Amino acid sequence: MKKATIIICSILGILAFRITAWTNGIKESGIITFYKVPLVCGAAPEIGCGSRLKPLFIDTDKEKQIKETWSNRQGTVIAVVWNEGTDEDLIQSLFKKHDIEAKLISENSKIKELNASMMGKDKWYKGMEVDQLSIEEAGVIATDLTTFAKDSGLINEQEAGIIKKQIEDYFKKELVIVRTNKELGSQETQDRWRKDGYEIYAKNIGKERADKVAALFAVYFSGTEACDTDKSCSEKEDDCCKKK
Repeated sequence: MKKATIIICSILGILAFRITAWTNGIKESGIITFYKVPLVCGAAPEIGCGSRLKPLFIDTDKEKQIKETWSNRQGTVIAVVWNEGTDEDLIQSLFKKHDIEAKLISENSKIKELNASMMGKDKWYKGMEVDQLSIEEAGVIATDLTTFAKDSGLINEQEAGIIKKQIEDYFKKELVIVRTNKELGSQETQDRWRKDGYEIYAKNIGKERADKVAALFAVYFSGTEACDTDKSCSEKEDDCCKKK
């Protein structure tokens, strides 16, 4: 009997970490389950990927059993707040639908740590608030896509400021569009983003200079050595010509 009592108390102890009221936007008590997820943003690795989180959160909002869904700022943990009981099959089916590998966090110490994180000053994003991450990512992308050109002398400070603003505005719209994971990573989407980015450059500095930026971009983000585009192939080193 004593052993059974200990087991019951242990179970209740675990639930105590999962049934609670928080000050970080959750006003009422609810059962919560935490999941480890690999949704760190590729362009801005210090934050989560809003474009990947948004389609999932749209679907969880449609489920009556799910009260709220949250992501930590880093995109490494998703918290599901349930109305009544939990349905592991339901949430895992939604994770699978959106190509997300999610692992239930069951360690007491980790649950307690995450619970404290949501009550404390750490930033968590609920539902469509994940668009804030996409907007932040747009700024990082715009900085990356202009800094390399400015540092190489292909554009000046003033041009960089104008182009950066236009690229940032472009991606602020693009990254909040609801796309599947497959659509996000598709060659079609990537090619269109590159084309539209090139056109922003061409509009501001002309086609000839935009072509040079595009050539440097291909080298800069592939890790290969840059070639002098002002020389003919016969004037360049053989290896450089082969890269062309």
